[in-house]
Amino acid sequence: MDTRRRYAAELFALHVAFGSDEVLAEEPQDLYAESAGNANSPEPARQRAPAAPPLLPNQTNQRIPIALESQDAATASARELASACTDLTQLAGAMVSFEGSTLRQTATNLVFGDGNSQAPTMWIGEAPGADEDRLGKPFVGVSGQLLDLMLTAINLDRERAYIANILPWRPPGNRKPTTAETEV
Repeated sequence: MDTRRRYAAELFALHVAFGSDEVLAEEPQDLYAESAGNANSPEPARQRAPAAPPLLPNQTNQRIPIALESQDAATASARELASACTDLTQLAGAMVSFEGSTLRQTATNLVFGDGNSQAPTMWIGEAPGADEDRLGKPFVGVSGQLLDLMLTAINLDRERAYIANILPWRPPGNRKPTTAETEV
């Protein structure tokens, strides 16, 4: 393997070790070429396209633009929807149709709770990770495997506990959720 390929492989491994688990752009970006002030750039500087309106998939799997509510309105709307629910099944249904969170736009799946909703013990995590987002189930990745071992150590399992996250959608790049996202 030549030096450049080895370097690229090592750099990729470093990104994975730092927690990178997704690509946020459709096409690779040459950050040096985009810098207008970089005289050594082999390419001329390119203009960035204006930001497109947020999109959500609709029932026919086409992406449609949506208008985002203000943060206060989104929080009020979330509380109103939740207070109208009488059980977790209704709450999950309300969350599927809720459009007041920008996290929904970047997540793959809604990650609702798992386990016995009547259990006396509930474990709450911060936000779903990549594995949880992909499968739509909380604590299924490495942290979930550790949680399962810890539950076993105290004679519990997912049938005798309930597991959920503060947020039902994964923040992009596994970043820490904002206070506003947590409030909604």
